[in-house]
Amino acid sequence: MLKVDNGTLMGQPQLGGGLERWVERHLRILMLAPTVLILLALTIFPSIYMFYAAVHKISPNPDLPWEFVGSGNFARLLSDGQFHVALRNTIIFTVSAVTVEFLLGLGLALLLDKYIRRLTFLKTVLMIPMMLPPIAVAITWKIIYEPQFGVLNEIMFRLGLPLQAWAGDASLAMFSIIVADVWQWTPFMFLLMLAGLASLPVEPYEAAALDGASSWRQFWDLTLPFLKPVIAIALLLRVMDALRLFDLVFVLTGGGPADRTKVLSLYIYQVAYRFADTGYAAAISLFVLFATIILSTWFMKRMRLAE
Repeated sequence: MLKVDNGTLMGQPQLGGGLERWVERHLRILMLAPTVLILLALTIFPSIYMFYAAVHKISPNPDLPWEFVGSGNFARLLSDGQFHVALRNTIIFTVSAVTVEFLLGLGLALLLDKYIRRLTFLKTVLMIPMMLPPIAVAITWKIIYEPQFGVLNEIMFRLGLPLQAWAGDASLAMFSIIVADVWQWTPFMFLLMLAGLASLPVEPYEAAALDGASSWRQFWDLTLPFLKPVIAIALLLRVMDALRLFDLVFVLTGGGPADRTKVLSLYIYQVAYRFADTGYAAAISLFVLFATIILSTWFMKRMRLAE
């Protein structure tokens, strides 16, 4: 005979209590499980597959087995002229774009630091380019650069200047892509620098002003040292993102003309899908991954040593 306790059968609280205790003991695991599963599905398993594919020659025919080549795909990087071109273009773009974005972002932040409270709408306006999807930015600038009916050439015509092919000119194509990227990501630098300036202590500047330090001396001796952590994070994030550039190049130039704008991400895409050489594309991807990790580690160490 089961006795009734508070309106329930005697055995039910025991089962429920055991289940509750089990849930309490494993609550952390249960809460982390969805995140771990998503991480496994979207990051860990694809990474393992990429490592495995990088040491194999993969035939476009799915019925043929994969051929193990060891470091053969990585050895190809040394003699692949197209890879060298893509690497050079990626470095040129990254250094140029990130440098301009940092200088413009810092300059705008310094200029508007004292007046930004009166111009709060400006932050919203400046955020618009960085909030747009990259493909939308690329299409917008493709229309701007259009040789016949583009806005930029219309302005050139009205100013009496010669019309340009912009994205179709070998000497201007990389410049055109850099301009579009600067337009999109300078607001990112501006907002980070502005946040850094807002967090600076006031006392050192008051003491420097009493000592007669000029604005330039205050900037060089106080502002820059205080902003180093913010600058390091901003540059690191932008460099990592710039190394993965794809959308702008794919839409604006397709890597041309004459491979002047072919970057590593586009070359990986071409090798994998146009030439159906998945193993070699995986090897290039790993090169970019390791280069980014090494560059990031070196950069952070340099910033810590400079403190």
